[in-house]
Amino acid sequence: MEEIYSHIKARRKELRLTQQELADSLGYERSSIAKIEKGQVDLPLSKMREFAEKLGLPLAELLGLQELRDIDLLFDSLRPDGQEELLRYGRELASDAAYAKLTPVDQLRYIRHYTTAAAAGYAAPIEGEDYELIPCGDEVPARADFCIEISGDSMEPYIHDGQRIYVKRDESLRPFEVGVFFVDGDVYCKQWCMDYRGTTHLLSANPAREDASLHIERDSGRSLICFGKVLLKQTPPAPAYF
Repeated sequence: MEEIYSHIKARRKELRLTQQELADSLGYERSSIAKIEKGQVDLPLSKMREFAEKLGLPLAELLGLQELRDIDLLFDSLRPDGQEELLRYGRELASDAAYAKLTPVDQLRYIRHYTTAAAAGYAAPIEGEDYELIPCGDEVPARADFCIEISGDSMEPYIHDGQRIYVKRDESLRPFEVGVFFVDGDVYCKQWCMDYRGTTHLLSANPAREDASLHIERDSGRSLICFGKVLLKQTPPAPAYF
């Protein structure tokens, strides 16, 4: 059974979830997740299903099986030693070319979608738990770490009201590139630059919304965090008013 629990750990890391984040989403203590990943706790099939759902995996894949079919009822009918033997035999069959599928199954990539509308104006808990994991389609940039919807028109015409944007965490910004920022409890999507005095300017791309820009002096004491770079096809020019 240890292979299953190491699979849980590997998948969690692939999704860039901490043990605490996975524990919170499942209603566990973080210490319980640590023990589960070490194979120190045996989970019933019903709990395996919960982990598979949260990790975006088919149950059969989490269990190391090629097909689920009627395995649910069969698995639940066995004692723990029987369940271990069933899993061992299933993995053995899956590794045998005579039984394994010849066509590989595409592996879906999942991304965090923060479900509270963010910030061409303000407000979204990007570091909170208000997110869901969604499969990535062809429209999702390979470098993206999370996505959010934009509320407001201050980034027109480059980002539209209601548009979903994709963000790369911990990415350095060059002047006038677009980022997602946390400022004094609110979250903003703005163009970034810093002047020679050290003042940070978070700028609206839309000249009609210059009023929504923020200017934060170096020693102002205001809280400013950059969550990451918005992945656009091109960097917008400096706003006409700046």
